[in-house]
Amino acid sequence: MITAVDEIEYSVKSFLREIDGCKIIVGLSGGADSVGLLAVLMSCGAHCIAAHCNFGLRGKESDRDMNHAIAVADRLGVRYETVHFDVRAYMESHKCSLETACRELRYSWFENIRKAHSAHWIAVAHHRDDNNETLLLNLFRGTGVSGLRGMRPINGKIIRPLLKFTRKEIESYVAAKKLDFVTDSSNLVSDVSRNKIRNIIMPCIRESFPNADHTINLTADNLYSADSFISEMIDKEKALWTDDNGNINVIKMMQKRESAMFILYELLKPKGINAEQIREIAAASQAGVSGRRFYGKDGNCWLLNRGVLEPLDAADNYDAEVITEIVSISEFTPGKDPYIEFFDLSVLEGEPLCLRHWQQGDRIKPFGMKGSRLVSDIMNDAKIGIAKKKRTWILTKGAEILWVEGLRRGSAYPVHPKSAEIVRVHIEPARNSK
Repeated sequence: MITAVDEIEYSVKSFLREIDGCKIIVGLSGGADSVGLLAVLMSCGAHCIAAHCNFGLRGKESDRDMNHAIAVADRLGVRYETVHFDVRAYMESHKCSLETACRELRYSWFENIRKAHSAHWIAVAHHRDDNNETLLLNLFRGTGVSGLRGMRPINGKIIRPLLKFTRKEIESYVAAKKLDFVTDSSNLVSDVSRNKIRNIIMPCIRESFPNADHTINLTADNLYSADSFISEMIDKEKALWTDDNGNINVIKMMQKRESAMFILYELLKPKGINAEQIREIAAASQAGVSGRRFYGKDGNCWLLNRGVLEPLDAADNYDAEVITEIVSISEFTPGKDPYIEFFDLSVLEGEPLCLRHWQQGDRIKPFGMKGSRLVSDIMNDAKIGIAKKKRTWILTKGAEILWVEGLRRGSAYPVHPKSAEIVRVHIEPARNSK
């Protein structure tokens, strides 16, 4: 009779035969999943180095986890590495969530020690339950097909040998090997989205659909195949709508393809452009807007220029100019478009309007507020990273900041309701720039 231990070890041995090289960095938190992962890899003959991250978020419990991870590594005769992180400082400097900070710190460190030890792979203990939770989390947040295909057993240098097994099966393996593990108390509290799915939503689903774990996992596999096919099609579409410089002809695509929004999403998603931005790009293209910029989550910038989306590699890739139009007061639509602003006619008198990028120490007197504020504080409130800060245009007149494009208008030169004509201002690429 094949036992659970036999099944897991047979599966992992087969997995290791399929990959090239068996020197592996193993993420070891001290929990059942990672303890089981390290144990089965050692049983299957892999050369392992355990790696434990102490994020210091749970005080003495974090230190307990680290000490237990070290004890497990010692018992199994495995070399280990540990590291302490200041997660809060990383969150502040990178303007990201706790979950994102921990993930980025963890995987960056794993990759560093992989290179330091000349290891082939980084093994993490994700299992089938994790995969299903990720699929549901992406579904509820909103995603494309790729977000519903789940995690893959091999992704770059990351391997997940236990992905086909459940949490209970791994715990049974650990018990059979007579190994101890620790429980992260934060996983038991349903205060974050993933924990709510794990502790509340999935139990309710299983109650009505006992086979839900299997069917969700099967659906993820089906969607993986669908996503692979879509990727092939997107490559062909990319050749139709993208030129040699990477410019995407959005307006032409929308005229020719009913699926233009989906194609655009698939083309720009790897660049960190989200679904809401895709809708804004489409709407702006159809409205004939030029000069508006869109920023990916990694700071890359795209410029919409007459229906064509152009990638910009750096803040100074293009010059810009102020476009002013004298319009009727009936066209005064404050707040409708953050990239258009309105001023009293007197703004055109005296010193000229000038454009420059944000500088440290810049202050603005915000419209409707008393006193002044640092422009950097306004940007921080809007969760704008340093890359986008450096690319943000500032409209000035003399020494005074009139407008932080896309964010805040100053109090100078307000529009008077009784004015017959006013000045509409927007920013677009200079005609001699690329």
